[in-house]
Amino acid sequence: MSRSVSATDSTAASEAQRLRELQRLLLPASLPPVGCTEVGAGYRSHNDDLRLGGDWYDLVDRPDDQVVAIVGDVVGHGLGQIGVMGQLRAATNALSRCCAEPHDVVAHLDGFARDFPGASMTSVIVVMLDGTTTGRIAAAGHPPMLHVRGDGGWDVVGEGMRPALGFHVDLAEPVRFTYAVDDLLVLFSDGLVERRDGSWDTRVERVAGLVRDHFEESCADIVRIVLDDAVADSEDDMALMIMRPRNHRAPDHFLRRLDDPVVVAS
Repeated sequence: MSRSVSATDSTAASEAQRLRELQRLLLPASLPPVGCTEVGAGYRSHNDDLRLGGDWYDLVDRPDDQVVAIVGDVVGHGLGQIGVMGQLRAATNALSRCCAEPHDVVAHLDGFARDFPGASMTSVIVVMLDGTTTGRIAAAGHPPMLHVRGDGGWDVVGEGMRPALGFHVDLAEPVRFTYAVDDLLVLFSDGLVERRDGSWDTRVERVAGLVRDHFEESCADIVRIVLDDAVADSEDDMALMIMRPRNHRAPDHFLRRLDDPVVVAS
């Protein structure tokens, strides 16, 4: 009996390790050094490693110097969902390089999701920053972005957007929002804030409070703090990205682009 249990445990551990490795390979090893925006990002798995899911984040530095931030969440857990995540992440990255507006990215991704098994009901949020103090945001079935200001106040951006991918609901225009240089923009998947024993609003307030309390720290450090706080009672995997727009690029940005990656929180 003990040998059977040991073999079962060994098989489960091996499967969990394979899932973790696949998830790691499909997420960015580093983010591009966009220069005009400080960025930190991270992923944490569910407390049950065999329930790894399809949450992802990405950052695109476009040739026209616009920055595109993406967080997405494939419904479900396991090998199939991780594979779907990899396909959707690649599609969203490519679309973000050629679409002029975030709602165009979401609309084209919706068409992709309707033709790709397992991709329906995926949620995604796309934010574009162009070096001004006005950003554009579009989302499908995704939690809204948090905007934490330097004066300590915060609000949510992008509530009430279109349903999750696969429903073919047109989004006429992106939501536009204003921010100040050095404000913090917080994108996350729902695993960060959804709990059976607590309200969504309470968890969002907790995340906003942590970001506000550590406002002066680096984005990568704030990401670690927020994920460490959430992981103890997490019921789902979670992805988190925090951006601090600077709205200017360092003179040596293009020289550093290939060899100075942005830190990704573990």
